Amino acid sequence: MPRLFLTRASQGKRIIFWTLFCAVISQPALSLYLDKRRLEVRDPLYGHRLNPLRRRLAESPHSPLFLILGSSRVKYSIRPAAMKIHYVENASQPIVYNFGINGMGTIRALMHFRRLLADGIRPKWLLVEIWPPLWAEAGFFRESRMVQGEDDQHWRDLLLLCRYFRNDRDVLRQALQKSFTPLRAYRDVLLALSMQSLLPPENLCEFQKRINDSLPADSGGWFPLPWESTTPQEDDFAHRDGEENIKPLLQSLHIDPRSDAALRELLQECRRRDIQLALILLPEPSWTRSWYTPQTHTVVREYLIRLRRDYPVPIIDARTWVSDDDFSDSTHMRKKGVPAFSERLGRDVVQPMIKNQPFDAKILFPGVGQKLCEEH
Repeated sequence: MPRLFLTRASQGKRIIFWTLFCAVISQPALSLYLDKRRLEVRDPLYGHRLNPLRRRLAESPHSPLFLILGSSRVKYSIRPAAMKIHYVENASQPIVYNFGINGMGTIRALMHFRRLLADGIRPKWLLVEIWPPLWAEAGFFRESRMVQGEDDQHWRDLLLLCRYFRNDRDVLRQALQKSFTPLRAYRDVLLALSMQSLLPPENLCEFQKRINDSLPADSGGWFPLPWESTTPQEDDFAHRDGEENIKPLLQSLHIDPRSDAALRELLQECRRRDIQLALILLPEPSWTRSWYTPQTHTVVREYLIRLRRDYPVPIIDARTWVSDDDFSDSTHMRKKGVPAFSERLGRDVVQPMIKNQPFDAKILFPGVGQKLCEEH
């Protein structure tokens, strides 16, 4: 009897051990599966942008890719379908794709660029937005806040997140949780996909809304602006919101070393891979441009000149390309302004890059424009 008891006890311990072992192993395995096979589950905005891009590349396997990276200002303002580009004769027509992501500064641009490379995306040309309020890594636009608010904690991003946010425990804790305990972190999403009856109706509606908000409006990756001010009161609110969140960053602009390091790392990666790259300052309304102090202009100019000295890339200055009437707030363009801006961007920036032609010196950043024009 004692021997039988000990045998059963030993079997029970083994069952408990293997149960716990399988539970522990299954978590990172699920995380890897989501990263490799079901990105739209883990990160709908990224996954639902990547999938149509992959389809377009599969349909035209010989077409080179012109990729555009940036924040929500890119996401809502650049519509490749509106570009009237004259392609090189007897050559495959390039695919122009907008991969703008809300709140993407230089750190997240580097992160998404490396993620796309790992997913088999190989652009020949790359246009990257640069925007001074994002350089400070502070306030409303700090990227640590954006990383936590979005689903930017993929398993493969851990090393990069640890390098750039090693002093931000909340970012690292959330990243580790989403990587090592995905059943907990993505519980509602997994239930919505497999057992909807177990999910409260309000959670299911929220899940569906999130999916709908992650689907591009067309095959070029463009999203129409989901909000637009239509009354004087809404215009006033949008202006005050900009004064609260953007103006302080511009009034005392500084460049966080992490932001600079990430941009340089991206530039170096493109140089190593022979990817033709340009940087662009997107349009801003006049009231936003008025928040730049003389000192701010000096900081921006000196920083871009240093970048230009170290990395001979074109820097496009499109800040005045759009009238104030075409802005819904201090940063985002109304839908009605998108076609004209996209057409000009295609004509003055995308097409010269594709044809390897010099830019018009008038569109380049003052102070470094002429040399860039001659050397591009």
